[in-house]
Amino acid sequence: MEPRNYTVNQLFGGTDVYFVPLYQRQYVWTEQNQWSPLWEDVTQIAQDLLEDAQRRGKNEVKPQDAESHFFGTLVLKQSGYTPDSASRYRVIDGQQRLTTVQLMLSAVADTFLELNIPDDPIRNLTVQRSSTGTWDPGGFKIQHSSEYYAGFKEAVSADCDKSTISGPMGDCYRFFTNATRVWFGHDAHSRELRASALRNAILVNLRFVTIYLDPHEEEHKIFETLNARGEALTEWDKIKNLLLQKADRTPDIELDDFFKRYLDRFERRWWREGIGRGAQFRPRSDVFADYWIEAKTSKEVGVRRVYREFANLSKNVGSDVENFTTELSEDADYYEKYDRYGSVEEGMERVFHNRRLSMGAGAFWPAILVLNKKLIELDCDIRNRDSCFSMLDSFLIRRKILNYQARSYPQLVLELMKTIKGADAAADLSMAVHKTLSNGYDWPTDAQIRDAVLDRQMPRYFCSLVLRAIETALISPRAGYKDPPRDLEVEHLMPQSWHENDWPIQADDDIPDPVAFRTDLIQTLGNLTLVNSGLNKRLSNGSWQHKRDFIAKSDNLFINKRLLEDASGTWDERKIVSRGVWLAKKICEIWPRPSDVANN
Repeated sequence: MEPRNYTVNQLFGGTDVYFVPLYQRQYVWTEQNQWSPLWEDVTQIAQDLLEDAQRRGKNEVKPQDAESHFFGTLVLKQSGYTPDSASRYRVIDGQQRLTTVQLMLSAVADTFLELNIPDDPIRNLTVQRSSTGTWDPGGFKIQHSSEYYAGFKEAVSADCDKSTISGPMGDCYRFFTNATRVWFGHDAHSRELRASALRNAILVNLRFVTIYLDPHEEEHKIFETLNARGEALTEWDKIKNLLLQKADRTPDIELDDFFKRYLDRFERRWWREGIGRGAQFRPRSDVFADYWIEAKTSKEVGVRRVYREFANLSKNVGSDVENFTTELSEDADYYEKYDRYGSVEEGMERVFHNRRLSMGAGAFWPAILVLNKKLIELDCDIRNRDSCFSMLDSFLIRRKILNYQARSYPQLVLELMKTIKGADAAADLSMAVHKTLSNGYDWPTDAQIRDAVLDRQMPRYFCSLVLRAIETALISPRAGYKDPPRDLEVEHLMPQSWHENDWPIQADDDIPDPVAFRTDLIQTLGNLTLVNSGLNKRLSNGSWQHKRDFIAKSDNLFINKRLLEDASGTWDERKIVSRGVWLAKKICEIWPRPSDVANN
C-alpha cells in the first residue's frame, strides 16, 4: 500500500477518474449522520479563516492559518486508463465520501453562480479535463455503475435543471445548496471574503488519507478489513464482499456480471429493510443469510456469528463459487417469493406462508428452505407438497390457539431439517415431517381446541386470521369467488361497552357472578365475527336487533349467514358458547390433527 495525504483540490484537480464498481454498497449517507456534521466542520474552518483575516486587518484569507480537517480514508486501485490516457482508479472504499464531496462542490459552485461569484476553481473539480487540457462536458470525476446513484450526473453538471432530481443524490445536493445560502446570509464580512473562506476551507483544508493498492493486492480482503468495525457494514455486506473476493480469484468470471446475476437483488430496498425487534432487529438480507446457513449446516447460528459461519461454510468452495452462489440466489428468490404479503398465488404453500407471516413465525425458515430443496430433489407432486405444508400449518395454528410458547421451535427446526434431509422418497418426506412434529412436541387435540376457543381471549390479529379461514371454507362453489374481501374487520357481537337495557342479563343459579362471566365471554371467539370495514363503524354498541338487521341488509359473508340462522331472535351468553363450539369444530376441520399423534 502507498498512503498519501491529499486535499480536495489535489484529489480532483488533475485528470484522474474514479470509478465506483457496480458491486459497491449503495449510497446510505444522511443529513443527520454525515452531511450536517461535514458542513459544520467545513464552515468552522471557514469561520476560523475569516477571523484570522479580521485579526490581520486583511481582506484575504490564508488557508494555512486554519487547522485541516481529515475527512477519512480512501482506498483506490488503478484499473487502466481512459481513452484520452487519464488514469482510471477503482474505488475500493470511500465512495460515500467521494460522492458527497462532489455533490457539495457542485452545490457550492451553483450557489456562487447564483450570487454572481466566480466559481471556476470549484466547478472545475467536478468535470473531467482531458490530457490535452480541453474540457469534456460529458465526463465526470466520479463514475458510478449502480442505479442507486441515479441523479448524480445531473446534480454535478454545470447546466442542468436540478429541481427535479429525486432520491439521495437530489437530497444531498439540496442540503448543501441550502446550507451554502445560509452561510452567505450572514453579513459580518463581505460576500467575496466569505466566498474565499468557504472555497479555501473545502479545497485546501479538507483532506483525505488516500491509499493506493498495488496491482497484486486483494481489494476485497482489504475492504473487509477496513470495514470490520464499521456500523454501516452489515453481515450481508461482508458476505457479499467475500463472494466477490472468491469470484475475483476465479478465472473467466467477470465481477460486474457476477454481481448482476447473483447479488444485485440484495441491494433492493426490501432486502435492506430492518425486521425483528430489539437485539434481533437487523436487515432482511442478514436474516435470510442466517436462515440459509442454518439450512446448509443444520445448526443454530447466532446473530453475531452470521458472517463468521458463512465464511467457514464457503472455505472449500474454490472454483465452484458460481454454483455455490447460484444456490444461494435461488433460495433467496424462494424466500422473497413467500416472505411477502399480497400474493394471489393459489395453493397450500402460499396459504401457510401468509398465516406464518401473520404470526411472525420466521424461525421455521431454515426447515422450509430444506423442505423446498428436498421436494424438488424427489420430484414430489403437489399432493406431497400440500401434505407437508398442511401439517406445518395445523401444528402452528393449533399451538397458537392454546398460546403455546415458541421457545422449543429452534430445536424443532433442527430436528425437522435432519429428518427431511434423510428422506429418500416422496412418501418418506411427508412421514418425516409428520414424525418430527409428533415426537415430543405438543400438537393440541380437538378437545383442547374446543376448550381454548370457549375460554381463551386470543389476539385480535389471530382472531381475524382464524375467522377468515373459516369464511374461506364456507364460501359456496357457486359464489363466483374463492377468497373473502381483504378489508374485513373483527366485530364484537355483544359489545364490550354494553348497556343492560339493550343487553339484559338473565339470572342463572349456576353462575355466581353473571357480570364477570359475561365480561370474560365477550372476549372469546364465539362472540366475534367479521364485517366489512364500513359496516364495523355503523354497528357500534347498539342492541342485537339493530346489529342483526344491519348485518342482514348489508353483509353477504357466509360466516354471518350461519350466525343469523342460529341467532335470529336473541344473542346472549348461551348463544356465544354455542357458536364457540361450532367455530371450534370448523377449526378442527380446517386444521386437522393426524389421528396417530401421541398425547404429550
